[in-house]
Amino acid sequence: MKKPALRERRSSLKDFQETKWTKSSKTVGEYIFRRLSLDQSDKELSRIRPRHHLSKLIISSKEIDIYVKDYLRMMDNRTKSTGEYMSGVKRAKSNSGGTQPHYVIHS
Repeated sequence: MKKPALRERRSSLKDFQETKWTKSSKTVGEYIFRRLSLDQSDKELSRIRPRHHLSKLIISSKEIDIYVKDYLRMMDNRTKSTGEYMSGVKRAKSNSGGTQPHYVIHS
């Protein structure tokens, strides 16, 4: 077996398709746990990547950042598709008098 530092494609990211299991996550912690579980059990990934000595993880912190971005994108798509997003914008505009965007926090 080649040395971990010399393996090709060891740091390449794998395209991920959301599964029913990951889509049903209710919190970001649950989503990250499920994504970690899937990636840690990937045989091909464990073959080409070295494990971290202390944590025994084969994924990096950059990939966990990607998990969070994927979760936020998934939640954004979910609220847009159900119409919750648009109804929230209308309520926020009426509350602020329409002078500021809905995401501005009033003090």
